[in-house]
Amino acid sequence: MKNLSLIVLFSAIFSASTATAAPTLNSYPTAAATIYIDFDGHDVNSSMWNYGTPFSCLPATMTDAQITEAFNRIAEDFRPFNINVTTDLSKFLAAPLSQRIRVVVTPTSAWYAGVAGIAYVTSFSWGDDTPAFVFSDRLGNNAKRVAEAVSHETGHTLGLYHQSAYTSTCTLTSSYHTGIGTGETSWGPIMGNVASRNATQWNFGPTPNGCTFLQDNLSIITTTNGFGYRPDDYADLYTSASPVIISNNLFNRAGVISTAADKDYFRFDLSQRGRLKLNVTPFNVGTGNSGANLDVKITLQDAKGTEIKTFDIADSMHARIDTTLSAGTYYVIIDGTGNVNAGNDYGSLGAYTIDGTYSGTSTSTTTTITSSSNNAIVTGIKVKNGNKLNWKSTNLKGTAAISVMVATEDGDFKEIARPALTTNSYIHQVVAPAEYTYMLKFIEKDGSVQFSNSVTIENKNDGAGIFKVIKQAQQPIIVNAAEAYEYQVVNNFGHVVLAGKSAAGTNTIDVRNQPAGMYNLRLLNETENRTEKFMNR
Repeated sequence: MKNLSLIVLFSAIFSASTATAAPTLNSYPTAAATIYIDFDGHDVNSSMWNYGTPFSCLPATMTDAQITEAFNRIAEDFRPFNINVTTDLSKFLAAPLSQRIRVVVTPTSAWYAGVAGIAYVTSFSWGDDTPAFVFSDRLGNNAKRVAEAVSHETGHTLGLYHQSAYTSTCTLTSSYHTGIGTGETSWGPIMGNVASRNATQWNFGPTPNGCTFLQDNLSIITTTNGFGYRPDDYADLYTSASPVIISNNLFNRAGVISTAADKDYFRFDLSQRGRLKLNVTPFNVGTGNSGANLDVKITLQDAKGTEIKTFDIADSMHARIDTTLSAGTYYVIIDGTGNVNAGNDYGSLGAYTIDGTYSGTSTSTTTTITSSSNNAIVTGIKVKNGNKLNWKSTNLKGTAAISVMVATEDGDFKEIARPALTTNSYIHQVVAPAEYTYMLKFIEKDGSVQFSNSVTIENKNDGAGIFKVIKQAQQPIIVNAAEAYEYQVVNNFGHVVLAGKSAAGTNTIDVRNQPAGMYNLRLLNETENRTEKFMNR
């Protein structure tokens, strides 16, 4: 059944600037399911609207900065899911008919009086491109209010009804839950009326049908619309934790908490006593973690996975560690958490970045290289993806872990990986042509260490290499290559957003549809593996 659901938000009408084409933005361009935010105007020919009479919607009279802020807020609401939020019409038209929705943001509002947005419940999967609407003139072109309305109306198209508020005795206090609290951790459900709250999240709570009629937002979104959660980016166990490389006492990583059960594990190997200062910041659009959905909690564990301490700032969405640690292995776990306003971590989901310092230490070790008593023999060759190490060991019964070490410029060795005990090879994806020297460190169960032989692999190129790369602002990347190659464009979250193969000669890689930010361009073939960092504007 096609059901009509409205969000009613009243506001004064403000003057607006002259509209221009919206900037091209994508939140997860590899996803098939698509939410198209149409700021550019639209001719509506749907039989479901205006009694079937066609009408035209004007473009939103919002600046590029307002559109970008609204987009970033909306994108973060949908970050946990395998869905792309976009302002690119071509992305919408390429998406499956039953997995896409157009949300028209427009000042053309006279045809439907008294509301700030309107949508049909479940229309996302109807397959007939029935759009939803958000009336930007009634929201004063305010980026925050427009974003909340777009996410709310999109929620309706995905099958959600309103979230309501009740007293402890089941007396209805608001059909549209208005949220609670003040400041950075003020909270409200996206399917309420919560433009005045900072942290707005998907919710498991009552509807206008009654205090016992609970709506599980996340379950409905991910099980009834043809898409689910995005793939997990980091392991949820300390035994498979992702190693953090400290370079010049600095480190940084980025990730996404996509479900309430998701925990991202990172491993720090510290060679001597020092001070760890680590910050985890949720994705936001301004001061006070404005627009953040993820409230962060950090847990610090020792080498055995035993908790040392939990770090959770009560009045902030971010978290930090500032402590002194002895040499050894430690695990940092990033998790979503609730607070005094949200109550639980059900909707505490989204992107985050890690950055920090470890003073007085580095990732190198000054241990003298000796022969290994387990008779491990390491060999190495240059391969397409980098340098491949192979080893054979006759005695791993007493071994707790294998560490792959590479020589640094000062002659010491640093760890780059801890492959599983069941494997006997590892490929080091080198970022620059050079001569690399490796060895294995065997960490025994009694705490002692042993080392293999060392092996040197020459991964160099003659001359300037086969690739010449040119990147100009707001233009495609130009690659001139002497040989055929493969390429990948990787965003700041470590996700491959573009990939392909090109023949020798001059070719272009069009990144203009990607969101603004820092990217890495990886170029590789049998003779060269190269990474170029660039800013997409």
